Amino acid sequence: MRIIFITQVFYPDTVSVSQHLTDLANKLVENGHEVTVYTSSYPYEEKTHRYQPLENYQGIKIRRLWQSSFGKGSTLARLFDFFTYYFSISIKLFCLKKNDYDLMVGTTVPPLLSFVGVLVSKIKGIKFHYWVMDLQPELSISTGLIKQGSLSAEFFTRLGNYIIRNSTGVISLDRFMTQYLYSRGAKKDSVATIPVWPVMDDTFKGSRMSNPFRIENSFGDKVVIMYSGNHAYVHQLDTLLEAAHILRQNSRFLFVFVGGGVRKKDVTAFKVKYQLDNIVQLPFQPRENVHNSLGSSDIQVVILGNGQVGYTHPNKVYGAMYIGKPILYIGPTESHVADLLNDLERNISVQHGESKVLADRIELLFARSWDEINIIGENNMIYAQNNFHPDVLKQKMIDDIIG
Repeated sequence: MRIIFITQVFYPDTVSVSQHLTDLANKLVENGHEVTVYTSSYPYEEKTHRYQPLENYQGIKIRRLWQSSFGKGSTLARLFDFFTYYFSISIKLFCLKKNDYDLMVGTTVPPLLSFVGVLVSKIKGIKFHYWVMDLQPELSISTGLIKQGSLSAEFFTRLGNYIIRNSTGVISLDRFMTQYLYSRGAKKDSVATIPVWPVMDDTFKGSRMSNPFRIENSFGDKVVIMYSGNHAYVHQLDTLLEAAHILRQNSRFLFVFVGGGVRKKDVTAFKVKYQLDNIVQLPFQPRENVHNSLGSSDIQVVILGNGQVGYTHPNKVYGAMYIGKPILYIGPTESHVADLLNDLERNISVQHGESKVLADRIELLFARSWDEINIIGENNMIYAQNNFHPDVLKQKMIDDIIG
């Protein structure tokens, strides 16, 4: 089958959507399918250099399209970059011939690009599968970027509903998202609920103190509480930062933030304001080093914002469990992550605003022996291997979209 992916992010970008799309494309090529990707000519995080317009990566044909490169310095700059990319890819898609492809796969990055994909698929007679990573305008409303009931909210809701109702297939990530998609008009026989998988090629298997990332960054014997991934508007980091402030006098704990995004500057500002030596910030890590960076932590942080259940999905929980780390979850008690932790004992779970409770639970957990703490991580790893194995989930995804 001839398949085209439309997305703003793809290899070698390190954000979650890019890595999952790249994994799926690789698996499709392994299964004998032809895969072409239309994506951006610039890295997602830093617009400092431009990729080659044409690339063949492990049998995947990548076509990188022009867009502006103002970066993430302001909302206006981000919007302009989005719209120039929309313009470029729309022209390319409408110029496709009817027999060029059998299937188109779109995601939610950038928001609502799949609207163009659905229109083109109808005109060209191509099946369209919508892989829902998050939903707009709901997330923008929850973070205050768009006002509930505004004209822009109504406009984006109508576009989103059109995508959901007119896709050949819709892939949801959890039961909450699936129910919400139904409420927006998705056909029940079109929706498949398939979680994403851990995106790492290896796991760190050495002793805690021999981890190269821990050594390189001079973590020493400190308890490393790590948030790793995108620092986006939807990631409410306040409770975690306030817990770091509460524990500032306890030299045993180190809060490590790995990654980037629009909220990275908030972490920096908080660290500077309170002169916190127990907060460390590091950049996104290349995929080949993720197993070491995650493996250097003693507990992995997963955050889901209030009012975001069903609209987004904290993918990082799978990688954290898969490498055998305890989970520190901050978010609503009714959510997919809460469902997972209900089956697993002694991980930390608090709601937003409970910074003192969080600080107390961190101290309580790490008052235990390392043997006890390691058992928590091992139980998480076994659960992830049994329920979220990459090979199983990738093949399930392929079976759904190929039909």
